[in-house]
Amino acid sequence: MLTIGPNCYVNSEEIEAIIPPESAPVKRMISDRKDADLCIEATYGKRVKSVIILKSGKIVLSAVTPETLSDRFKKLRNA
Repeated sequence: MLTIGPNCYVNSEEIEAIIPPESAPVKRMISDRKDADLCIEATYGKRVKSVIILKSGKIVLSAVTPETLSDRFKKLRNA
């Protein structure tokens, strides 16, 4: 399990990509997935810093940077 915030975890086997939310296509994807109830917000009211795309098509919004999540993911894989 990958820690994506305080008391928030995602199954690392289900992660397809971890990306920053700044670009227009990603913002559009977030909006579309929210409308389709395929978006999980795990930000605890903080600013979204990363978007985690799952193999199921759902996305998870996190207040942790993509770089930090990537480092945690690498450590998980090497453990």
